[in-house]
Amino acid sequence: MQPAVPGPSALRTSPAADTLLLLGFFVSGASALIYQVGWQRALYGYIGVDIDSITIIVSVFMLGIGVGGMLGGWLADTFPRQRLRLYALIELSIGAYGLASLAFLPWLVDTLAPASSGAGASVAACFVFLLAPTILMGMTLPLLTMAFDERRANIGVSVGTLYFINTLGAATGAGLVPFYLFPMWELPQVVTAAAVGNFMVIACTLLAARLVRAGTGP
Repeated sequence: MQPAVPGPSALRTSPAADTLLLLGFFVSGASALIYQVGWQRALYGYIGVDIDSITIIVSVFMLGIGVGGMLGGWLADTFPRQRLRLYALIELSIGAYGLASLAFLPWLVDTLAPASSGAGASVAACFVFLLAPTILMGMTLPLLTMAFDERRANIGVSVGTLYFINTLGAATGAGLVPFYLFPMWELPQVVTAAAVGNFMVIACTLLAARLVRAGTGP
């Protein structure tokens, strides 16, 4: 018989852990938008720069985040004691994909080209290239929300706080790319900066998890 998960009354709040989680989710949102803009620029070389290509890229992003949200909710319910570890593992997977992504894209287009026309191969490559990382990104909010809410039992406040912080981070990332990152760096360095952000999130999450465990009563 699996032991019961401690309820909110069994866990003490840790302001330091909460601050680390919020800081990490801010950085996670910034990294996600840096990826989106960077990957858009990489994909434009294959599918062109027009309203159709922008629509395809944004649609795949939204699809992946939606699917990831459902999977993240299922994981949060299925593995309640592992939520922060799973969140850290997902951020690690996003960062690893980000580091390999620009080398992976040309290979992907060349692999799909024999199976489709030129335009069809490019659209298929865009779909395959973006779907996996965006699903991973979508999984982060429900996992972190449930972990963050364990000591509060107020899901509305937890969702609202995390969504606000993540959106603020995303807006910051979207502003950093055109005004600071691209003027200073080439595309590979910009994408690498987003991956470094993912690794910063992992550090914040693991440290927060340690603080939460240290503050848990017997």
